[in-house]
Amino acid sequence: MGSTRNSASQRRILLWNKLSLYEMFSKRPSDRLRIGPGGWVERAGSAVPEKVRTSHEETLRSRETVRSVLAEFGLPYTEPHRLRRIPDGRFALVVVVGGDGTVLDVARWVGSTPVLAVNSSPSTSVGHFCRTVAGGFREVLAAILAAQETPTPLARIEVVVDGRTHPHPALNDVLVAHRVPAATSRYILHVGSDQEEQKSSGVWVSTAAGGSGAIASAGGERMDLRDTRLQFLVREPFSQSTPGARPYRLLRGFVGPDGVSFTSRMVYGGLYLDGRRVAVPFGYGSFATLRPTAAPLNLYLPPAR
Repeated sequence: MGSTRNSASQRRILLWNKLSLYEMFSKRPSDRLRIGPGGWVERAGSAVPEKVRTSHEETLRSRETVRSVLAEFGLPYTEPHRLRRIPDGRFALVVVVGGDGTVLDVARWVGSTPVLAVNSSPSTSVGHFCRTVAGGFREVLAAILAAQETPTPLARIEVVVDGRTHPHPALNDVLVAHRVPAATSRYILHVGSDQEEQKSSGVWVSTAAGGSGAIASAGGERMDLRDTRLQFLVREPFSQSTPGARPYRLLRGFVGPDGVSFTSRMVYGGLYLDGRRVAVPFGYGSFATLRPTAAPLNLYLPPAR
């Protein structure tokens, strides 16, 4: 952004704010939260911890801080009510006020436009993808405007099903599984020239950015964020207890640009991109390839990452 500082049109910011849990419940009168006895937050007679209100108030303060800093720098900004595709070149920067989930929401719609995430509620959010908290936003923004910081390109997963590329890449991971969590996932796993028919509870395919998430909890390895490979891990493989049965060979590993592929043996299978965000049907006989070849997400990260 340093070379375009004098052009107002090229300095335009897209500002996306997380909707707090309190605000989500308050959208409908029947779901309004209130503070009950003992300082708990209540909805329809059920109590949840007061941290819901604390996080909400923290988020509101973070929003106002970010807005005031953008105004101080004279940067015009747009705050959409819903996310849509963000064309390359329309904005100089996307500022996300939220947490990691909010970054994942935005990442589906962004191409090459750099993204700067501000952790809106550090008391309740990990902020793995967040460059700063609201209190440090002014200093970080000044460094970006002066071209003293550059974003890190994070690999994303291109999802191709039966020859058609899905419009949204995955930043963290893709889960290949039956759409019913308790049902058996059946598929043929293809890795290079090798393949194996398997039964399990699903397969995680993760980028380096997602290496500290679900795949790590399942026993996967953390990766350097600049690693462009994908990691796959079969979760809860079917027990090969039948006499003479051979154990599965392709249970975990890393793949390069060619990625990893699957042939579905499930009538009701699915590909789940970045958790709950996108579900792609993956019925019997369908063929899917997951490759680290989608355009990377250009994200500003803390220096220590």
